Amino acid sequence: MVHAQPDVLTPNKRRLNDSAGSGGLPTPKQQLSGNKQFQDNEIILDETGDNRQVDSTSKYMQQHKIPFDQVKRAVSGNLPCFYITFHPTNEDQKVPSAFNAADQMFEYLKQQNVQINRFSFVGWAGAKLKLGVNDKEDYINLVATEEWPTSIMNIPIAIEKPKYIPNFFALVIRYIPRGMDYEFVKEEISRSIVSVVNLKRIQYSYNRKIDDYRFHVKDLQEYNRALNMRRISIGNVMVPITRFLEGNKLTYCTRCWRVGHMRNKCPTATARCQICLQEITDIQKHNCSQQPRCAQCDGNHHSLSSQCESIKAYKVQLKEEVDNALARGAIHRSESNKQVPIFNQDDFPHLSNPNRNKVSAWRLKQGPAHQPTIEFTEITEVLTALNNRTREPTDRLEKIILKYIQNCT
Repeated sequence: MVHAQPDVLTPNKRRLNDSAGSGGLPTPKQQLSGNKQFQDNEIILDETGDNRQVDSTSKYMQQHKIPFDQVKRAVSGNLPCFYITFHPTNEDQKVPSAFNAADQMFEYLKQQNVQINRFSFVGWAGAKLKLGVNDKEDYINLVATEEWPTSIMNIPIAIEKPKYIPNFFALVIRYIPRGMDYEFVKEEISRSIVSVVNLKRIQYSYNRKIDDYRFHVKDLQEYNRALNMRRISIGNVMVPITRFLEGNKLTYCTRCWRVGHMRNKCPTATARCQICLQEITDIQKHNCSQQPRCAQCDGNHHSLSSQCESIKAYKVQLKEEVDNALARGAIHRSESNKQVPIFNQDDFPHLSNPNRNKVSAWRLKQGPAHQPTIEFTEITEVLTALNNRTREPTDRLEKIILKYIQNCT
């Protein structure tokens, strides 16, 4: 028995590594919030390494070996999940099984005309029921709808939606002239793609005369339309637009902020602040110093910053392990589902009259279909006449020579 729910709770952003199939870095704004030398609308790519980085990488690879589950998670591409929290009103109410609750949730959404397929992932994350889908359209429909139930089997529930937009809906526009202002580029993109959010300028480790921008598109139809168009106008300049290709996801802990394990396997008893790494016993009383501190090397940067030598070494080793696993066929990169049209020979029958007259695009007068045959016949007759005229002098010359030989004998 399910009941309609007027409002859906939207808690704070859930970390990707709360799910067993997801991992990855926080958004660039979170990662660089304490570093004043970077702007909020910029994405910093990894810089090229020096001798110190090579030494650190070799030392890290000798001391650590990346487990296969982290290698597999690096290429995973799961969409964020939805969480359901049950609130029994008395001790007699028993929480239903995961599959039973998921089926009732699906049937209720179906009755509310929410067009989705069945949930591709159903499981428990602690006391919360975790539901996931693989299709982008299903995900967008679930995020956009407010027709969620308020109870399942007479047990009140609360729905937690993902608050952030995954990189599955990220696009990149390339080759923007450096002289164009950020606000101007943002306005130009918004004129073509209304649902654009989180526009960031990508900064490379080398000097470039052009810029690339990454952004998210909340509307799936606009996302697909932009990919099909392949180009967009920015200040009377047509620039290419491509899908954002995400790098290997890191396995890190949101309790201690160290790489190599996840929160459910963290040996630390008390959670630490993401920025200053101070222990948090009460989140309401915590006063962050806003001074970044690295959990990997104790440096003055964020724990997952690309400036950290340990993070650089981990990325290098992770890439090597992923490449080797892909070459062996042990893992496969998840790719977006592409609908391939089915070719049917009956859909393209042969023309019954291939010699029928064609309609001119410029409305020019055209002769009948047999006109080329008449022209070829006339040309053949002219060539035959020329051949006959050429043969007459040759015959005369042969007769003269033959007559001269007879007179001599």
